[in-house]
Amino acid sequence: MAHPLLHSLQRQAWALAGAAAALLLLGLALYSPDRQKGLTEFEAIGPMRHIETAAITALRIEAGQRQWNLERRASGWQMDMAGAPVDAATRDALEMGLRLLHNSPPERSFGTESSDFGLTPPTLRIHLRSADGTRFEADFGGANATGLARYVRIRAQGRSALHLMSDYVVEPWEQVVRSLQQ
Repeated sequence: MAHPLLHSLQRQAWALAGAAAALLLLGLALYSPDRQKGLTEFEAIGPMRHIETAAITALRIEAGQRQWNLERRASGWQMDMAGAPVDAATRDALEMGLRLLHNSPPERSFGTESSDFGLTPPTLRIHLRSADGTRFEADFGGANATGLARYVRIRAQGRSALHLMSDYVVEPWEQVVRSLQQ
């Protein structure tokens, strides 16, 4: 039979080992390199990262033979010629589309264009202008083989680039077009 003092020391040793393990896990959770990355400032990495979304003042959307011009005024987004404000759902889709182009990185980039990209002509084209005159254009083409991403031609800052971007980046713009067609 074990001595009661030995049994008490074993329980205390196990408790101490458990507390040390808990402190180690807590320290790793709070001070790990991955945790530290999460504490750094957010940095936009989308193709429109050089333009703040709130600075966009004019927008032209082309889909097929249709074209819509919108302006951001103090009262919100409005149709350029009529001056009629866009509805809340269209406004929200516009803002989401701008944020996604600003923040979402391309999945892949290409050096040359292929006819498989569906960019001649594009299915949807957007032209943006900011308050300081900076311009940005995006041509959305066809879907890739998996149907989860779209080919996009970006023209900005005097350069042109071809990318494959997640379908969710295009969806708000398609929603805007559906709303404007009604």
